[in-house]
Amino acid sequence: MTNEEKQRKIRELKEQRRRILQRKRRIRKIQIAIIMTAFVMVVVGVLWGAVKLTKKVIGPKKIDYSIKIEKPEMISRTDFKIEAPKREVTLTVVGDVMMHSWQIQRSYDPATDSFDVSDSFTYIEKYLSHADYTIANLETTLPGRYNGSINDVLGYSDYPMFSSPEILANNLKDAGVDFLQTANNHSLDSWEDGVYATIDYLDSIGIPHTGTFKSQEENDKLCIVEINGITFGFVAYTYGTNGLPVPSEHPYCINTLDNYDDAKLEEMYSKVRALDAAGVDFVCPLIHFGTEYTEVPDSWQEMVVDGLFEAGADVIFGGHPHVVEPIDVRTITNPDGTTRTGWVVYSFGNFVSSQRYDGVNKDLGMITDFTFTKEFVDGQTINSVTQVKVEPTYVYWTDSTIGVIPVLEAYNHKSDYSFLSDGDWNRIDYAKDHVIEVVTAKGSLDYSIDGDMFVVTPKTQEDTENVEN
Repeated sequence: MTNEEKQRKIRELKEQRRRILQRKRRIRKIQIAIIMTAFVMVVVGVLWGAVKLTKKVIGPKKIDYSIKIEKPEMISRTDFKIEAPKREVTLTVVGDVMMHSWQIQRSYDPATDSFDVSDSFTYIEKYLSHADYTIANLETTLPGRYNGSINDVLGYSDYPMFSSPEILANNLKDAGVDFLQTANNHSLDSWEDGVYATIDYLDSIGIPHTGTFKSQEENDKLCIVEINGITFGFVAYTYGTNGLPVPSEHPYCINTLDNYDDAKLEEMYSKVRALDAAGVDFVCPLIHFGTEYTEVPDSWQEMVVDGLFEAGADVIFGGHPHVVEPIDVRTITNPDGTTRTGWVVYSFGNFVSSQRYDGVNKDLGMITDFTFTKEFVDGQTINSVTQVKVEPTYVYWTDSTIGVIPVLEAYNHKSDYSFLSDGDWNRIDYAKDHVIEVVTAKGSLDYSIDGDMFVVTPKTQEDTENVEN
């Protein structure tokens, strides 16, 4: 056999072997496929048997999608009524928070070169903290030590240009104050920089506020606060700024009426209308107005209150006179002919200050609790003020503290206030009667006593007719 024949033979053997291997591979694949198919058929058969067995044991689920109403005329829509839960909020409001030199000096600790006025609120803290939300009027500025327009009292100042230790805001917050009105006649006492510094400090410790602003955008934004499912719309204005000019290039920094300028009044009313249109449950303006040291509202106050109610206000909280003025309740006719009830507090008086009695009751004030209710009845929302309580307050002085006393509580629990002087007790005895007389002087309210607070309620039509006769 030649060499060429040998090579050809080898090639034929290799080709034959290759074909045999290919055939074996095909046979193996066919066998695997048959085995897998058989396995799947067995599994499917087992599962199908299980399903049939389950149906025999349990039975098929029957769903009846039909609605059967045999006597539709007997079905009332109230059968399907779903009422939302009744909601309730207690809003506590106090008056002017001021800090004169006597308070600054008593609050100073030379050992630490620091200030603290928390003891001013020791006896009324529970009245502030028990509420769902508590509001006060911050009638001073917080520009920082030695940054006020005058710095003659340990780096701060009092009348006529107030600047106070920043800790005052912390102490108010710790005592239970949740929200501050910052538009008043002393807002510019530390100039424009003081307005912004006050805002920054309140923001830094987390106390919401309204009335002063750092931009037009902030001023334009509606102030709406939701508490326990009830929404409140707040807008704050002051009658003026003691003649201190509002910066012409930054008029947004404070809401002022410029001594009741018509255009400014309309600006305020338009903001009230905007809150009402936004659908808040209660529109509550915070207004700094009136005549100082008089217990009777003046004609400007009456004019502003009328305008606010007409614009859509529900409850108006007033201040500035530094004495208590009446609370009034009115029936207001809406543009569509329906009516609503409106409340106004003309002035809460001073909450804390160094102003003492000198023939004028500057040492008296009041803590007022408003209970707001939101109910859903027959598909309608009914918002109302269901209770108003009043606790008269008195500011006492000791060598170390100028603080606030709850008058009725002190009168009813004298042993808890044994540190008070005879002069203090004379004022407390006077306050327990005088404050409620002023509060009800408008003639629209009756009052009763519930524990350590007065409860004021609207007089009925019959009561009013009897008084008139």
